[in-house]
Amino acid sequence: MTNIKYIIILLIGVNSIAFAQTEVNFDIEITHLNNLGKEIITSETDEVKHKANTNYKKALKELIDKKQSFSFEFDSLKTISILKAGDLKIYNWALPLSDGTFEYFAFLQIRKTKDEFKIIELTDKSNSIKTPEHKILTNKNWYGALYYKIITSKKLGKNYYTLLGWDGNNNLTNKKIIDVVNISPNGIIKFGAPIFKTKKKTKKRMIFEYSENAVMSLKYHENLEKIVFDFLVPASSKLKGVYEYYGPALNRFDAFGLTKGKWIYESDIDIELDRNMKDFFWKDPKEK
Repeated sequence: MTNIKYIIILLIGVNSIAFAQTEVNFDIEITHLNNLGKEIITSETDEVKHKANTNYKKALKELIDKKQSFSFEFDSLKTISILKAGDLKIYNWALPLSDGTFEYFAFLQIRKTKDEFKIIELTDKSNSIKTPEHKILTNKNWYGALYYKIITSKKLGKNYYTLLGWDGNNNLTNKKIIDVVNISPNGIIKFGAPIFKTKKKTKKRMIFEYSENAVMSLKYHENLEKIVFDFLVPASSKLKGVYEYYGPALNRFDAFGLTKGKWIYESDIDIELDRNMKDFFWKDPKEK
């Protein structure tokens, strides 16, 4: 099995989350999107991938413009992550480039009333965003990622959604990301908020970079209301800051716990974190 297949398997797993099924049938649209999605993932040249992606965006936008799509269970739609919580549904996918990097794409489908929805396209500007952990961003300058978990809590407020994501970055490192999106009552969105309190600073999002050859676990434990993750360390003290040599420390997990509307950093927590197949598949969805 090639590593490209890992991303396909994972995305199928993400989309197995059940939504309330409607009576509408989108089989023709789903077949068309699946064919285009396969081209995006497996085509030999970036030019062909981008052409397929342009057609994919157009077809997906036409599909989710239909109000029945918000409650529809797209469990047969592949090569895409679909997450839903409250009045927000996220359609999110990746385009793997020949140089080992990725471009990310997404639509936010926001329910305003029972029969009224707003569609917002996200534009990945990751490469041009400096100090991204300290920036408030918009849909037009989004720090792109492939999201696999959406978290809501009354402690954070109904307009805030915390997102866990993965970024293939390049041939040397991967990244895991904790971000937050705020949706105002009139549908204006902002990514990032000063709610991640670490030991020394308050950040607007968290970005963890580690070796391409390592596996980092980043999960939400709902019963604890904690985001639990591996503590990353370099292979030696001389390699501090050289992230291609970073990996998980043995038997140490840190966390962010939700308290009074903030994610508060907790070090070396007492928990046994299972590394399931999802963590494995998110390690490296690049074709070798």
